[in-house]
Amino acid sequence: EEGRGGTLLENVAGGISLGNPLHLHSGHIAFPWGHILGLGTKKIIVEHMRSFRQFKSSFFQERLQRAFMSTTIGAFDEAMAPIFLANNTFPPYEPKIGYENGEAYWKDASSYHYIPYISVPLLQLSSEDDFLVAPSSSSKLSYSLSNPNVMVVNTRCGGHLGWHECPPDTGSIFGFGTSWADTATTDFIDAVLQGKAAQAIVGPDEVARASSEARKAAEKQATSIQS
Repeated sequence: EEGRGGTLLENVAGGISLGNPLHLHSGHIAFPWGHILGLGTKKIIVEHMRSFRQFKSSFFQERLQRAFMSTTIGAFDEAMAPIFLANNTFPPYEPKIGYENGEAYWKDASSYHYIPYISVPLLQLSSEDDFLVAPSSSSKLSYSLSNPNVMVVNTRCGGHLGWHECPPDTGSIFGFGTSWADTATTDFIDAVLQGKAAQAIVGPDEVARASSEARKAAEKQATSIQS
């Protein structure tokens, strides 16, 4: 949104996106995960029921009751979409209440629309065995690949926001070690900040030329290895 609207702050050097579905549609989440996530969202409502009861609108209460009757996260979103808090996707991004339906909510929540407008380095990290986002993410992968500012890293395993290293290097009774994603993201941040510092010293054109030469050298080395 910020890139499309031309409102991205100059001090934003880059970004990281982990386990992003790109195309969000909770109505397509398979059993049993759709049902489990649906229970989780209803649990949150129960925990905040005192606050929800302060809303006197009959339409709000009717939607809340319908959400309680839902069995999946998709049905829950469909019931609650008309009373969800949203925001305009164009400047000045003012808030608004409600979507027409679940489809409108899912479309607005899907980030692939904005990938062409990303103007700073972005690391997009996902896993092939991510049961929540892998199918929808792969269907919109072309949007990421077409933007040279987006670095796509797709691991063979890692689950949803997992990437736990093995063997575990901690004393946890659950056997969980550190996450490889921590190392990958911090390395990316360091590289972005180093590039920004170099750009301030020698200028953006020189940095772009050096990056282009490095990319060509890497491609040449990869080609020689394959041959």
